[in-house]
Amino acid sequence: MVKKILASLVLLIGLVGCSSQKWYKGNTHVHTLLCGHADSSPEAVTAWYHERGYNFLCLSEHNQFIDPATVTMPADLRDDFILIPSEEVTGGNQAHSTALNIDGVVDPRLVQPSGASKTQVIQAHVHGAEQQHGHLILNHPNFHYSNTAKDIRPVEGLHLFELHNGHPSVNNFGDDEHDSVEEIWDDLLTDGMLIYGVSSDDAHHFQKLGPEHSNPGRGWVMVQADSLTPDAISEAMYRGDFYATSGVMLSKASIDGRRISVVVDEGATEGELSSSFVVGHVTAEGAEGVSIQFIGPKGRVLEAVEGAKASYLVSNEHGYVRAKVTYSRKGENGYENFYAWMQPVFTDGRTHFVK
Repeated sequence: MVKKILASLVLLIGLVGCSSQKWYKGNTHVHTLLCGHADSSPEAVTAWYHERGYNFLCLSEHNQFIDPATVTMPADLRDDFILIPSEEVTGGNQAHSTALNIDGVVDPRLVQPSGASKTQVIQAHVHGAEQQHGHLILNHPNFHYSNTAKDIRPVEGLHLFELHNGHPSVNNFGDDEHDSVEEIWDDLLTDGMLIYGVSSDDAHHFQKLGPEHSNPGRGWVMVQADSLTPDAISEAMYRGDFYATSGVMLSKASIDGRRISVVVDEGATEGELSSSFVVGHVTAEGAEGVSIQFIGPKGRVLEAVEGAKASYLVSNEHGYVRAKVTYSRKGENGYENFYAWMQPVFTDGRTHFVK
């Protein structure tokens, strides 16, 4: 696989509108029978996402490389569906990472360096993905509350992590003693890290449905790219040209200069949330409807809007601002909440080399 190497240093401010770009729906984290604790073949898993309108999928098996060329694609394969070669690098200290758009399996010697700290293990995963010409996504930091902001912040070259993971054993929203992943994100952003939030379903179970099962369709990304190729999608994500969602769909997610504009596609959102696969974040209190928050350093809400449309002009007062959309509906056990997260707009010159 030939990668496009860009030599220029760019200022990354999130989703920048471009008329030639399109939105592509994809999942970066899923498992198959090959891992020993999932229930469906690579072909069956691929068919599930293909049938439901996804544009790309990463078959991210634990320390195994599934070459897309070896997977039999659906007989009615659409032109707008691809597999992106990936792997879930699974190492010591509960560090799991998706090596995205790689050429081959990550060197197993980098999976679990002897005596390494959590930070060093994650750093080794970054280097392993780079050696295979890919980018790294740190997966589910709150799985067993394994990776804190303190563990993640020193890692160099890490610019993507799972803000939301649909597996029922992942503690996305924290508890009385542990930060939520969103709080970890704001800690990292406030401390100057350039890191973007991904959502995935981390699905294992396609044959049994229920909130206790790791079902598909609970988290994905919407990526804005010039074309639907593994390189175009992975580079767009590395630039932050995407939003993460647990069910909320946006008809507009754009940056014009420093103005963030958000419009919720209520029809598409209701369509997604009509699926029997989705599971919302349940809270005892709430209010039905759509709300949009603009969030700055230390997780402080700078502005909140009730409704499906909002915009916010970012000033130099804040090093970053990000938008979060919440869609809430009344359920049997309380209020079910679903989200979309745009990537931050940075005003403090945070940059990195795009590979």
